[in-house]
Amino acid sequence: MRVLVVDHSEMYRETIRNLLTELGIEKIDESETGMGAINKIKRLPKGTKYDIVTIDIAMPRKEGLHVLKDMTILSPESKIIVCSSKNDISTVKIVIGFGVYGYIVKPFTKEKFLETFLKLYT
Repeated sequence: MRVLVVDHSEMYRETIRNLLTELGIEKIDESETGMGAINKIKRLPKGTKYDIVTIDIAMPRKEGLHVLKDMTILSPESKIIVCSSKNDISTVKIVIGFGVYGYIVKPFTKEKFLETFLKLYT
């Protein structure tokens, strides 16, 4: 399994990386920007994909909603989990419209993250 963690906060990237490592996931890439994430997806070898992408919505330069749209086009088979402090109705509706697999509101607990993540495989 290959996972991409996209968040401008080093603390949240580290937290998510540690939780994924606890689950035994070893192939974890990170990006602190949306454009960096898009470039990582584009540079994957042919036939390779990110199984799961976690992404923040509030990011500098290229806002997460725009990145989310690009990701669904570039990597439609990736399951996306949004991890964001933005939880207003408008944002949540837009995100759900992209077909994300989960929405975790920051700050989140280990239990909430794992619950959402593990639902992908039950």
